[in-house]
Amino acid sequence: MKTNWKSAMAAAVLSISIVATAIPVMANDAVPGASISTLSYALNDSLAASVKRVAVNRTTGGLQIGAVVGLTNNGNSMIRVPDYEIRVKTKEGVEYKLQPSAANMKSIMAKESTELSYMVTVDRPDDIEITDLSFVDVDEYTYPKTEKVLLSVPVALNVWYGTKGQLTDPYANMAWGQPFQIPGSSSPIRYTPVELTKQNDANGFSYLVTMMAENPGTGNETVSNFRMDGKTPDKLYAGKKVEQEPVTLAPGEKKYVHYVVTSDKDINLIGLMLMTTEGFVPVGGQAAQGTGTSGAGAGTGTGANAGAGAGAVTSSATGSGFDVGRLVIAAPTPAEMNTAANYTMGTPIAFDPLNHLVDAKTEVSLVELHLHDNDGEGFKSVVAKFKVSNKSDMTVAFPAFQAQLVGGDGASYAGTRQSATAAEIMPNLGYVVSYSFMIPASENGDNLIMKLQDNQTAAPYSSTIANFSAPVQKEADDAVMSLYPFNVKLDDWTIAAYTNPGANGLGQTYSYNLKLWLTIDHLEDVVVDKNFSKMKFEVVDSAGRILGSQTAPLTGENKLISGEQTIQLSNIKTDQFSYPLTVNIYESIDTPNGEATRLVKTLTQTP
Repeated sequence: MKTNWKSAMAAAVLSISIVATAIPVMANDAVPGASISTLSYALNDSLAASVKRVAVNRTTGGLQIGAVVGLTNNGNSMIRVPDYEIRVKTKEGVEYKLQPSAANMKSIMAKESTELSYMVTVDRPDDIEITDLSFVDVDEYTYPKTEKVLLSVPVALNVWYGTKGQLTDPYANMAWGQPFQIPGSSSPIRYTPVELTKQNDANGFSYLVTMMAENPGTGNETVSNFRMDGKTPDKLYAGKKVEQEPVTLAPGEKKYVHYVVTSDKDINLIGLMLMTTEGFVPVGGQAAQGTGTSGAGAGTGTGANAGAGAGAVTSSATGSGFDVGRLVIAAPTPAEMNTAANYTMGTPIAFDPLNHLVDAKTEVSLVELHLHDNDGEGFKSVVAKFKVSNKSDMTVAFPAFQAQLVGGDGASYAGTRQSATAAEIMPNLGYVVSYSFMIPASENGDNLIMKLQDNQTAAPYSSTIANFSAPVQKEADDAVMSLYPFNVKLDDWTIAAYTNPGANGLGQTYSYNLKLWLTIDHLEDVVVDKNFSKMKFEVVDSAGRILGSQTAPLTGENKLISGEQTIQLSNIKTDQFSYPLTVNIYESIDTPNGEATRLVKTLTQTP
């Protein structure tokens, strides 16, 4: 079998001048990334070869050089994989022989293609530039042994240098939002980067990358096994895929796939690297060992291919493979990250149709958004209220979306959801849920963006399922107070003091009765329960000191109703009578972080 192979090769010594195929011209609708075609070269009448990927990574064991070559059997019968050598040449003229993986296929069926992995680790501290990859036939049975270069392929533009974190091929550099296919992959799946969000939790800083995967083919396809690494001006940070199970797409189907890049500090990503790890099994379970030769001398290198830290400018490859960068995707600009559609208060919010949290028959509207100054507290409060309606004919689960405000300067503020909500929504009814935000006192409320997020699909990370401009409503000091779904009209009010006789020798104290004449309207088909916000009444003296407060619910037991109401404020923190008094009326919301309030009206006694 070996003799036949050599006879065939003797008549098929090739150079780069007899390339069998050329780079195809891109069609107008071609997907960037798919055009990075690997040239194919005929080795004989049946076998064609190609260079798929070449990588140079720095590991703790030394400089790791890896390559993946492709072989295609165009014949009508099975062919044995020939035992040629794979060598790479550096810019300085040094050659390195790569060792084959023990897992490489030994034969190729008719009309079948396969990929073969080769790797070596050399002990040199400096970096190299690879210019060529060669297929060499070595005859060990002659003395001295004879070598014949069957094919030499220039690869300078297609080498991944892990020490630099870059690809020189212009086709391998993608703009944000540009669809692509995995270079050299037979999979038709198209990927589009749609979101990059920075998140901070107890585990440190992280970036969540959301990719939309689309299958334009006619059969089921599985998302390729790759990861997204984060690139800063001087380091690479290893990423990983969030989904643990394989993601399969039916013909025409679209799904989101999530990747996370973590670090121990706040970093500024300038790009994302689409990375794959090529499998490599050393012969005998030992790390590959090779030699380098040049006209001036020779060098040797060995090493166990141990992984490097996530924050280092080195490969995370181990003895089981080597990393290859396939594409570089530019990170989105702040403007691209914080785009938002115009929104009209009270209208249905447009959710991402691919989201898994809010179904198509659940309608969500922002019905209130108020900004409130907190005098002397150093921050402002924003209270947002959403109406969630079930438009179907069956009970649905209450969607547990999260809310985030983005200020005009790009800073993000997480919302705190009310302490409890209904578990389910009945058909043809709406429920109300409130969120509160703490923002800097310098924020004027202009150009706010509201992002609704899903923290379940890619848990523990959050992805955006809707974003829109957030028009802050102006507070109107009129007779009607809007606490959606209630309209509370104040027809009249009085406040009177009364004394409490002292006990155990203590002096007398004062309490106040606040009388209100109210007209309360409740919008139809909007349900509230005991978790709904309350009205809070706060008594303030002429010096601005808070004397006491009381809350009253709008639903449930002892709720406020239309007509005359009396609010007793008996927890007054003074033993002196005060006049004139001011009564601040708030909407009060219980959250896991405590009480959140919104000032809705101020009443002042006339001296």
